[in-house]
Amino acid sequence: MASFKLFKLNQDIILNVLFCFIPLSFIIGNFAINLNIFLLLVCSLFFYKKKIFQIEILLIDKLILIFFIFIFFTGAINTIEYLYILYSESINTNKSLETIETITTTSQEPIFLKTILYLRYFFLYMVLRFLITENKINFKWFFLSCSIFCLFVSLDIFYQLIFSKDIFGFVSLDPSRLSGPFGDEKIAGGYLHKFSIFSFFVLPFFFQSKKLYISIVTAILFIVFISGIILSGNRMTLALYLISIFLILIFEKKVRKYFLVASIFVITIFYFTFSNNDRMRDHYHGLIKKGTQMAQIFVTENITKSSEIPGYIIPAYYQEFKTFYGTWLMNKYIGGGVRSFRHNCWKRTVIKSNERGTCSTHPHNYYLEILTDLGLFGFLLSSLIFLIIIYNSFIKRYFLNSPIKNQFADKLILPFIFIFISEIFPIRHSGSFFATMNSTYIFLIISVIVSLNFMKNRKN
Repeated sequence: MASFKLFKLNQDIILNVLFCFIPLSFIIGNFAINLNIFLLLVCSLFFYKKKIFQIEILLIDKLILIFFIFIFFTGAINTIEYLYILYSESINTNKSLETIETITTTSQEPIFLKTILYLRYFFLYMVLRFLITENKINFKWFFLSCSIFCLFVSLDIFYQLIFSKDIFGFVSLDPSRLSGPFGDEKIAGGYLHKFSIFSFFVLPFFFQSKKLYISIVTAILFIVFISGIILSGNRMTLALYLISIFLILIFEKKVRKYFLVASIFVITIFYFTFSNNDRMRDHYHGLIKKGTQMAQIFVTENITKSSEIPGYIIPAYYQEFKTFYGTWLMNKYIGGGVRSFRHNCWKRTVIKSNERGTCSTHPHNYYLEILTDLGLFGFLLSSLIFLIIIYNSFIKRYFLNSPIKNQFADKLILPFIFIFISEIFPIRHSGSFFATMNSTYIFLIISVIVSLNFMKNRKN
């Protein structure tokens, strides 16, 4: 009996260590993230086997399953269509079978392979749904892990600011955009946005501390993290981070007092940073300038006519959004398949002669990318999933006053709600929805919110 309890304890420790390593794996890179997910899935399936798929299935679970089935469907349909067209062309042009195989291997096959591999996020979602619902995850460990690694990233950015290179030797080529331990990738601010908010809830949730002590620690952490985001130069990330904090201040009276002192210090930091660093000031002023230009293009100008004016050049950042439309028209209803934008964008019909000839790997907006890769059906399905999650976790909590049976689960879900809202904010310049980092993070947050929302509606 004692050995069985020890085995169960070791199971929980292994799974929690893997879960808490997620913030670290985001620093190391995609290989570490995928390895972490793989080990978490394998260990969970080995320990609990079919029990994972015997949890109570909710409506949102069914919709997410349909979403992944649709991803497989659109990937398969586009691959079959591509092979059929390729076969027809080979007959008409007398291309050899070797040529067909070469083109297939270098073009459409990777899209279908990525579709198959993307299904791992459904298993990640189901595994986390089971582990959280069955109280196998120690969120205290996870919150502490997020705090430690966010502090490390922020302090590494400060080190890079002072010595022009971080502790790993990564040199800062642009003083207005420090990357810390992420090297050439300018994603330090995005990392802090994703994980640092958990730090503010460690003491209130898991430790019996005096209110004054909590206020001081929260103020210090807030100053450290937002300073790191400012120095990272991720302007949209800073805006989203402030939106998250603003929403917390509006809707959560209990934690509002902890941020009041910090807000004063943050305003002071903003003032001195922009007063003494011209490049940083110009960099963030560029966000306002771009927003104004975008408004002029969409509201005060006729896009079609302005693009015909000789010498008129639509800004490059607008073109990144604009290229999605022609790509979406190629597969309006089911899309071109996961991560197909980088291939199909080049094939789109170019209407205006002065449209930019280059295509990015994605249209830099979650919803535009879902439209091009999964079509209108995929867009509506994913939007429905997001809306149901927001309704069940946010609207019911703050506007409908639904009854709560599990107070701890209701408290624990708080940071995940506001992080999720800022993460799926529609008007934002973002990375790829289907990229490893973003997909891992999104489905992790969704699984936690769905599970905790289910738990708070049942007794302890």
